[in-house]
Amino acid sequence: MRTGKLARALILALAVLAVLAAVAALDWYPTVKQLGILRRQRGDLELKSREYRVMAARFNFPGEAEKAILAHAEAELLRALPIVESENAWLVLAQNELLQREKGLANLVHLFKEAEKIGPGRPGLTAWLNSQAEEIRQGFQAADPWKHYPGSGVFPPMPSGGGKLACRPLGIALDASLPVLLNFINRISWGRTRLEIVRLQVELGLPVSRAWLVCRGSYLAPEPSPWLINLEQGERGIPLLIDSDSPLLWQKADPLFAPAVEKRELPPAKSPW
Repeated sequence: MRTGKLARALILALAVLAVLAAVAALDWYPTVKQLGILRRQRGDLELKSREYRVMAARFNFPGEAEKAILAHAEAELLRALPIVESENAWLVLAQNELLQREKGLANLVHLFKEAEKIGPGRPGLTAWLNSQAEEIRQGFQAADPWKHYPGSGVFPPMPSGGGKLACRPLGIALDASLPVLLNFINRISWGRTRLEIVRLQVELGLPVSRAWLVCRGSYLAPEPSPWLINLEQGERGIPLLIDSDSPLLWQKADPLFAPAVEKRELPPAKSPW
C-alpha cells in the first residue's frame, strides 16, 4: 500500500515537473530572452546618447570668418565654370581650347560626341576606336549627368541670369608616342572647360601608342538645355561620402590650412623601348 502511494506521488511530482518545464520552455524562456534583448538595446541607446551629448558639447557653430570663407569658395566655384551662349557652344569651346593648347597635336587629336559617331578620322585610329565601341559606349553612359553626377550636392543654387548648371560628355582620342600621349592626358583637365576624365583606355605600341578618353565637362548654359543638372533635393546623383564620426568635422576651419597650389607638370615619361 505504501509502495503504491509512493509511486503515485512520484508520478504526480514528475508530471508537475514536466508541466513546469513545459511552461518554462514555452513561456518563461522566450520572455526572459526578450527581456535580455531589450536590456542590451537599452544599453546601446544609453551609450549612443552619452556619445551624442559629448559630441553636441564639443560642437562649434561656424563663425563669421568661416561663413565668409565658404561664401568666397562658392563664388570662386561659379566663376570657374565657363558660360556659353548656346547649347553647342560648349563643344566648340572645348575643341578650340584643346587644339589651341596642343597646337603640335592638332592633326592627331580626334574628338567625338557619341560612340556611334566616332568617324571620320585617322584610318588606323578610327578602326581601333570602332573595335572599342562597346567600351566607349559604356564610358558615355558613365558620364551621363542624369545618372552619374557626384558633384550635384557641391554646387550652390545658381544666381538668376547667370545660367544653369549643365554637364555633357565628350570623347577624345589620340595616337602618338607614349611620352606625348601621357603628357596630353596629364593636361586634359587644365583648360577652362574643366574636363574630367571618366573613362580611359590606353594601348601601348611602337612607334605610336593609342588612347581614348570619355570626359565630362561642367558649364553654365542658358535654358532650355537637355544637359541641365537638377540641383533640387532628391537628385539621382551619387551622394557625397562624409564620415560623420571624423574628428576633423568638429574643428574650426583654418583658412591657411590649404594654401594655393600651382599647377605643375609631371616629369616626362621614359619610353620603355
